[in-house]
Amino acid sequence: MNVPRFLLASLACLLCACGGREVEVRRGEHEPPYRLVPGHLDRLEVREDLVSHLAAEKATLSPISAEVVGYGTLEFAPGAAYSARVPFDAYVEQVLVDLDDVVERGQPLATLRSPTLARLRAELENDLVLARAEEAAVRRLEPLVRDGTASERELAEARSRLEAAHARAQGTRAALAAAGIQGGKGERFTLRATQGGRVIKRSVDPGERVVADGEPLFVIGDPERLVVRASFPERDALHLREGARCRVSLHSISGRELEGTITRIARTLDPTTRAADAICEPTSGGAGVGAKRVARVSVEVTADPHVIVPRSALLLRRDEPVVFVRVAENVLERRHVELGLQLGDHVQIVEGVSAGEEVVVEGAVLLDGELDVLL
Repeated sequence: MNVPRFLLASLACLLCACGGREVEVRRGEHEPPYRLVPGHLDRLEVREDLVSHLAAEKATLSPISAEVVGYGTLEFAPGAAYSARVPFDAYVEQVLVDLDDVVERGQPLATLRSPTLARLRAELENDLVLARAEEAAVRRLEPLVRDGTASERELAEARSRLEAAHARAQGTRAALAAAGIQGGKGERFTLRATQGGRVIKRSVDPGERVVADGEPLFVIGDPERLVVRASFPERDALHLREGARCRVSLHSISGRELEGTITRIARTLDPTTRAADAICEPTSGGAGVGAKRVARVSVEVTADPHVIVPRSALLLRRDEPVVFVRVAENVLERRHVELGLQLGDHVQIVEGVSAGEEVVVEGAVLLDGELDVLL
């Protein structure tokens, strides 16, 4: 069959055109994302179809203000809680307060019986009797010595016995006073609150035997004097300052927040968690909250003015931090940078970027297989 010559020519042109487009597409698929600008090893001319995928922001000169967060528990402030213990081994007769009761200073907590106390009281009474007897002996001997009927030695011995009796009595009185016991006879005594507060722990029941060096019978604390001991990661703890304002959020009481102040910072790190403790002392609103609650502590921290960039601009290249600075519409400059403080969504750049320069904050990691996200 004879095919007109003009049809053959048209078919040949069509095939050539299709082949050319296929070669062009294939070349585009394998074209690298950038090429180096001649004479500038760190300048990249980005492929035009990738430029639109890069987002950039200007580096600014500004102080960093950010919120750092730590977690801990509400505790009683130093001196705001104490343990009520027995001064002697004893048996519990009555328990007069219960858990969560509010007590006043001097209020009875429990009544007990102690053979040790009975012995001490008996010794004190015996020493007082001996002291009275020796006082009488001294008064009798003094006139006898003056008229020569009794010797000076007898009077001196009587006075020595009197002093010894007084010393023993005074020592026993001091021991009883230190135990909070004033007067009385026999083996019974009352354990009293030395300060007002709330009973936060009770570990005794009637009929039990308790020992002086054992577990406290009660723990009493002032519900108005609470602090939060919170742990902060090493990176954030470096920026905490005493006197900074803190905010306490209580997980167990939804929506309850307390305002306070950072009063103490531990500069030593826990070797296991790499965290440091800080004390946030609520200044108001702590009434009725109670200790031992889990708390979240937020602290507003601020650094000195410096060049800052978004954290998303930082990348790693061969284990070194880099950013990409836009120097033309489709030309980026890869710069190694020295980092400063890292707070919130921004980081200080000590060296490598100037205020006002545009840094790529999105998409740069796609340009080079050696790049990785730094933060």
